[in-house]
Amino acid sequence: MPFVVGLTGGIGSGKTVVSDYFAGLGVPVIDTDVIAREVVAPGQPALTQMVQTFGEQILQEDGSLNRDVMRTLAFSDADNKRKLDAITHPAIRAACLRQIAAVTYPYCVVVVPLLVADTDFSALMQRILVVTADTQTRVERVMQRSDLTREQVMAIMQSQIDDQQRLAFADDVIRNDGSIADAQAAAENLHQQYLLFSLEAPAE
Repeated sequence: MPFVVGLTGGIGSGKTVVSDYFAGLGVPVIDTDVIAREVVAPGQPALTQMVQTFGEQILQEDGSLNRDVMRTLAFSDADNKRKLDAITHPAIRAACLRQIAAVTYPYCVVVVPLLVADTDFSALMQRILVVTADTQTRVERVMQRSDLTREQVMAIMQSQIDDQQRLAFADDVIRNDGSIADAQAAAENLHQQYLLFSLEAPAE
């Protein structure tokens, strides 16, 4: 198994800028957001469980997941969010493990937005990297790239753990309030460290 770095941060923190830079260096990047979409595709067991739990209202006419409806249900009711996580998290973790096992590079980066809130995921990581930015910057970033309103973005942020909790678990931090070049320079420094750490890590 490779040395595994967990990359986390709240919505709008700039995780993608950092993960894209690692990928550009040839580092395998496993994005659990991508996996999360794959495990709820039509025909997947997780989507079947979701329909059994929340009803056919969460489906589009073509049988695919209506993400807007599901998002509204999940973020307006904490119990719904727990039920959704109980269905999707095990499926995401299993797919993530399969991808980690296939890595041949010295280390890999696993992007998990809610990493420190999920001990099953954090147990897979040898190192946790937190990307953070101030609240206003994060809100503006999300609004620029999506159709979400300020209120919707704030509701999502409030449903996630805050940066203080993330930073308490962090081994490494990239403060992403500045330029893209600044974030990339910080990622480059960490890349060199992670290569060294992977050499020092005991073989599985």
